[in-house]
Amino acid sequence: MPHPRFVVAMLIATALSAAPSRADDLATAQQLFRQGKALMSEGKVAEACVKFEGAAQLSPTAGVRLNLAECWAKLGRTASAWAKYEEAETLAERAGDAPAAQLARERRAELEPSLCYLTVAVPEYAAVQGLVLTRDGHKLPQAAWNTPVPVDPGDHVVVASAPGRTTWTSTRGVMGAGARISVTIPALQEEGAVAGEPQDASHAGGTRRTLAIVSGGVGLIGIGVGTYFGLKAMSKQDDYEKHRGADGRCLDMECETLSEEAHDAGTLSTIGFAAGGALLAAGTILWLTAPADGESTSAGLTPVLGAEVAGVQVRGHW
Repeated sequence: MPHPRFVVAMLIATALSAAPSRADDLATAQQLFRQGKALMSEGKVAEACVKFEGAAQLSPTAGVRLNLAECWAKLGRTASAWAKYEEAETLAERAGDAPAAQLARERRAELEPSLCYLTVAVPEYAAVQGLVLTRDGHKLPQAAWNTPVPVDPGDHVVVASAPGRTTWTSTRGVMGAGARISVTIPALQEEGAVAGEPQDASHAGGTRRTLAIVSGGVGLIGIGVGTYFGLKAMSKQDDYEKHRGADGRCLDMECETLSEEAHDAGTLSTIGFAAGGALLAAGTILWLTAPADGESTSAGLTPVLGAEVAGVQVRGHW
């Protein structure tokens, strides 16, 4: 057994040998941080982010991460900035820096409404043994499957692989504040299967046709609603015209009420026709692209919801 004095001497020697390296890292981090600040003042945001990111890798401080998060936010990398603000908040709290922690907390809260989300859905039939999912080259833990996860706006590549199975890849574009996009992992084909032929084409075709019927049926209902409110708007408009004076102005409160009701009915009619037409078109596409036995196609309906956009996205190949 080594003598205690020998052990202490070894620990001291190890600490002294590590000290220069640690000092070099901090010096490098400070230099990168200064360069990042200078580039930000010149408006070179992308270049500044690279410097701040390098400094953050070498210096575990809240200040560097606050600047990096701010830089990413300016580039539109909202999810990355949001996560980095949380990291800065944690480090600041550990260091007892209450103002920095509060700033990180406030900036993170400001970004939250603008986040967009991507859900990687894994149906039971797709969860084969050894399934591994990656998003943009990074492994997606199983706890994050079937869960909306904040992502930066732009295209994201999802890859599914498993032992003895053919790798599947899909690219999804996520844009718009509050957008929520979902990508569904299919049942991976066994290696050696005929290229392009799903193992259960008849099931896939039946499911596609069922979705087509449901989508088309709801679309017809939407068109019916649009028609109903369209006729109602016309009726209210006629009544409104009867209550107007010679100068075109309303003569009583009933006239004002009829005007508002005609406008509301017209709005609902427009929404009904738009939604119904979109769903009917989507159902038609799904029906026409449903695979027969032995055929393979890939298409699907994806809801797109955001602060500035709403609708149904049909994507696939055939």
